[in-house]
Amino acid sequence: MGYIPLNADRRKISLGRKRIKYTHLAEKLDNDILGSDDLVLLHQIQIDLPRTVVYREFLEHAEIRLAVQRVLFTRALRNPTSSYVQGMNELMVPFLIAFLAEFQAVPPLELDVSEITTSQFHVAEADSYWCFCKFLGVMQNHYTFGQPGIQESCFKVKELLKRADSELYEHLTNEGVDVLHFAFRWLNCLFLREFPAKCIPRLMVNHIFPVTRFQVKTFVKDTYLAEGDDLPHFIEHFCLVILLKWSAQFKEMTFQSIVSFIQNPPTKRWTVSELEIALSETHRLRTTFL
Repeated sequence: MGYIPLNADRRKISLGRKRIKYTHLAEKLDNDILGSDDLVLLHQIQIDLPRTVVYREFLEHAEIRLAVQRVLFTRALRNPTSSYVQGMNELMVPFLIAFLAEFQAVPPLELDVSEITTSQFHVAEADSYWCFCKFLGVMQNHYTFGQPGIQESCFKVKELLKRADSELYEHLTNEGVDVLHFAFRWLNCLFLREFPAKCIPRLMVNHIFPVTRFQVKTFVKDTYLAEGDDLPHFIEHFCLVILLKWSAQFKEMTFQSIVSFIQNPPTKRWTVSELEIALSETHRLRTTFL
């Protein structure tokens, strides 16, 4: 992501500077007198956190909840163009859990929050903030007013489906099912709500177990981070893969059955292996439907 300097000699100084800067930003917000709009924004974040699906069990810990809230609120005030949009909470949590899990050299789902020290929380929160900001920077127009980036991606998914499976496209159209009905949620949360927790690291933030934090490349097999600026394009084709997988079933369904299926898709019960097959198919379709 470019957060860690390639020059190993500069890493410690650079990371230290970034962490101190975030601490100052967060402390300044704690001490500032917030305006009415800021309070409304903070209240919305507080409302959304208990609704978060991704790694929901970790948000039962007050320390995790407060850290996510501070990151979302700090980023929103420093980026007024995109501010905070529902769905950002789902994208933020995997960063924090992955960074915390690194301290225990375990996969994210095996994190023992009770063993994390206060200083480790501060470090993980700061690193999460900067990585989260860089990640959202790739999709800035997904979260600006009216979310034009998502609207554009929904249109592209519709066009891709028309080319890849015109019969399915016509059936959905005849049944009154607009791509916007389901693709908006997929694109807003990048499918994180559609898969079980064990699949999230493969999609979002995975890691290896370094002897020293950030001494080696930390993230591996992290599909979304690896895509960089091409992430929106990748997600559009991933939407196509999901639709094509159940094309035959969709063609036999009516409007209500299609909507019910999409609201509770089989992907929520997938294994990591099944997800990886879908990701491979996404890469293949990207070369087919440029």
